[in-house]
Amino acid sequence: MNTTLHERQLEEYYCTLCYAFFDLQQRVLTLSNSGLPYPLYCTERECGQIELPGVPLGSFPGVTYDEVRIPLSRGDLLVFCTDGIFEAMNADGNEFGAARLRDVVHAYRDASAREIVDAIFTAVEEFTGAAPQHDDQTAVAVKITK
Repeated sequence: MNTTLHERQLEEYYCTLCYAFFDLQQRVLTLSNSGLPYPLYCTERECGQIELPGVPLGSFPGVTYDEVRIPLSRGDLLVFCTDGIFEAMNADGNEFGAARLRDVVHAYRDASAREIVDAIFTAVEEFTGAAPQHDDQTAVAVKITK
């Protein structure tokens, strides 16, 4: 995909992607990232970001992307968000940021995936107030229930 996008020479456009393959039989998640903010991964004990850098697709020829494999357990939670969530600004010019996102996810850890996503958008809306936003905002929560 990187090669195809680079060959199209769309310099003013780029594509970010976080590829997540959930192998539920082997109970393993394989991740690769090309420029999205680091996803949150919560277990029963802790909640933090999976540091997995990567440049946006199409930026440079011949780029390879690292993969990380994470064993999955019942109760694990993963949250993927676009930079529009992390970079949402309030009237004072402060960003919502990773720490606030982590706090919201931690507070709603035991809720359904849908309720977690709703809580994220509510928190962002309360934080930003009437300040205009300039980027899309997407959030996806995945809970391992079995």
